[in-house]
Amino acid sequence: MERTAHANRIKLVIFDLDGTTADTLDGICEALNRTMTSCGYPTHTSEEVRRFVNFGVRQFIEEALPADRRADAAEVERVMALYNAEYARTYTLSHPYEGMIPLLERLSERTLVAMNSNKQDEFVKALADQLFPAGLLLAAEGFRTDRPGKPDPSMALAIMEQAARALGEPVAPAECVYVGDSDIDYLTARNAGMIPVSVSWGYRTHEFLAALGDQPVARTADELWEVLMNAGVSPLHPDFLGVSPQTPPKTF
Repeated sequence: MERTAHANRIKLVIFDLDGTTADTLDGICEALNRTMTSCGYPTHTSEEVRRFVNFGVRQFIEEALPADRRADAAEVERVMALYNAEYARTYTLSHPYEGMIPLLERLSERTLVAMNSNKQDEFVKALADQLFPAGLLLAAEGFRTDRPGKPDPSMALAIMEQAARALGEPVAPAECVYVGDSDIDYLTARNAGMIPVSVSWGYRTHEFLAALGDQPVARTADELWEVLMNAGVSPLHPDFLGVSPQTPPKTF
């Protein structure tokens, strides 16, 4: 059934992937440390890897390399290719955070939902298919070499235009919420003119996220739901996805 938008409502919620909707750290750590070992470099703890995530794969590899090798562009390219090959074997070591699938399902009955990540595009799409129900996401977009990564707002704004086409009407940045777990996500939202919301169960602390600026920071999926409702996500409406007014909302 055709989706119908309504006045004074959030029309699109974009979620980051790593550290926001899914815990992907095990697969990233495994691939990185296999790569470091094969290259003769020191391995990293999960806490160290947690600090490298969110900036895109090139900067991720630069941070993981010894300091005296980070400026060697050819070595960065070589190690990045090895890491990508390893991650293709380990990316499935990922799982959605507690409460996220029910939240996304409830949310999709009220507004459009999408995903935007600095992870390589092929892995974002593969993980979206692996971890989330079919048809839940309007789009799942990751980094490609033909477009800038976050915090550049290009991908987020392109998803917004896709939402406008799906709804058959304009969608403004102020009608979009961007949910993430890092300063990169916060800056992406600000650069796009969207409403920033952070979650602190991922790869950055609550204190770090709260210090970024004027934004709510949710500690649990229940808190995030309340934040999104307060931001202007509509209650169930009979014209949106054909939901009957008598149909009770899903619970966690």
